[in-house]
Amino acid sequence: MGKQALRLNLDQIIKSLEEVQRDFDQINSLLTMKREYISDEIIQNLVAGYHYLDHLVAQEIKIFPDNIEHFMEMNHIILCGNDPAVRFEYNVHLQETKTRFYTLIQPIKKWYKKNHESSTFKIAAEMYVGVLSQPQLFIEGNHRTGSLIASYFLLMRGEPPFVLNKKNAVAYFEPSTQIKLSDKRSIKGKLRLPKYQKAFKEFLEQQTRNTDWSYTR
Repeated sequence: MGKQALRLNLDQIIKSLEEVQRDFDQINSLLTMKREYISDEIIQNLVAGYHYLDHLVAQEIKIFPDNIEHFMEMNHIILCGNDPAVRFEYNVHLQETKTRFYTLIQPIKKWYKKNHESSTFKIAAEMYVGVLSQPQLFIEGNHRTGSLIASYFLLMRGEPPFVLNKKNAVAYFEPSTQIKLSDKRSIKGKLRLPKYQKAFKEFLEQQTRNTDWSYTR
């Protein structure tokens, strides 16, 4: 039997994200490709995404094969939060995202069906790379949504989630940029992505050893 699914320490997650926001200029100065400033709205929506993730884990909801809409909802929360008025305003964008999602999720579902017995960190890393590499699963918000999706698989198998903090930010953003620029449909992308998948798997394993504050049993 695997490890028991874990619950999130949301107060600690908020604290970690706010620390990244305060030190963002310094973090950004170290990046090869500069990132968008982490605004209060981005943090608010990301925290709402972690709340939703915590709900999924608490209810032990299995995403594959029949509940994939929860991944799409994560992206909607990341972009618009839970405010119905905001979602109405961006309804066209959300509908376009839905169409894109249900097309591009199919190869990811197929991979998971064949590899669901792989190690926890391999699955989490492959999911993140699958979301972020080209063509990206969502129109916007793939980094943040991808990290939640990876964290879902970690938590459901009893491992801590990935949470951005000021110590791991550069180590997270730098390879993520390379993953984002890689096309999994091309020969070049197919040759490069296994290296990134392995590196991100090792990164997640390292985070597990260093971020036990980010969850509670």
